Amino acid sequence: MRELKRQLRKELIARRKAMNSDEKKSADLDIFEQVKPLLNKASAVFTYASTDIEVDTWRIIDYCLGNKIPLALPVSGDAELTFFYIDAVDELKKGRFNIDEPPQTLKAKSDKHSLCVVPALCADGKGLRLGYGKGYYDRFLSGFEGTSVILCYKSFKCEVPAEPHDIKADFTLFNR
Repeated sequence: MRELKRQLRKELIARRKAMNSDEKKSADLDIFEQVKPLLNKASAVFTYASTDIEVDTWRIIDYCLGNKIPLALPVSGDAELTFFYIDAVDELKKGRFNIDEPPQTLKAKSDKHSLCVVPALCADGKGLRLGYGKGYYDRFLSGFEGTSVILCYKSFKCEVPAEPHDIKADFTLFNR
């Protein structure tokens, strides 16, 4: 199973890198418009700082900051993610894996009205996803009190090889 997932990740990353930039921008905007109502209802938003091959979360970050919705981003430890609140994008610095991370000042705590935006290389539409293989989000979601949503491009909707430790998200948003 691990080898299957490793090979699938490699193929998906190559496909992501080859995406047409105009199609990606259009899909990113469509996904953002779908997630916006969830942001407005959330007591706090837990999201990641997207890279070039991921569904854009920078719109989400800007929207939350501009609308005073409490926003938390993760710091990657050896085996866990810890989310910290931010007040401005310029607080972010490159961290582990060369990903933008917040300062470790105000630790975020979820409640039943929190929303966690979960990254995925592919997703099945039933809450299962394939991430980058470190298990960070599976461990984090096991203790998350709110709602979790996967953001994924519809061209990356596929059957996901699942293992017992994989935690399902509450739902998935694909571009239309």
